[in-house]
Amino acid sequence: MSDLLLKLKEDLKTYMRAKDALSLNAVRAVLAEISAREMKNIEISAEEIVRVVRSEIKKRKEAAETFLKAARADLVEKENFEITALKKYLPPEMTEAELSAKIKEIVNASADKTFGPVMKKVLAELQGLADGKTVSELLKKILGA
Repeated sequence: MSDLLLKLKEDLKTYMRAKDALSLNAVRAVLAEISAREMKNIEISAEEIVRVVRSEIKKRKEAAETFLKAARADLVEKENFEITALKKYLPPEMTEAELSAKIKEIVNASADKTFGPVMKKVLAELQGLADGKTVSELLKKILGA
C-alpha cells in the first residue's frame, strides 16, 4: 500500500474525530474512487492516486464554476474548501516560469511544431507536475497558435 493511500486513510480517521465534514467528504470521495478503480482491476500506484485526486479537484472546480453562475456563494465556498483540502495530497507543481522554460525546451527539441504532437510530448514529460489547462495555455502562447 502506498504512503499516499495510508495518509488518506489516516486523515479520514482524523477528520472523523475532528468532525470536519467538508474535508471528510473530500477524502471519502477520493477513497471511494480508488475503491472503484481497484474493483475494475486497475493497479493502484502512487501515480494513480495522484490522478484520482486531480480528477476530484477538477470535478470540484467545475462544480464551483457552475455554482458561481447560479449565484450560490455558499456552495462555491464549500467546493473551494474541498479543493484546498485535496491539494495537500498532490506533489508540488512547477511555477509558471519553470513550466514555460520546460515547454520551450521541448518545443525546440521537437521536429514537429504543431500543437497536438508537442502537447502530447509535453504532457508525457511533465506528468503530474503541472495542470493540463495551464500547459495548454502556455503552449499556445509559445507556438503562437
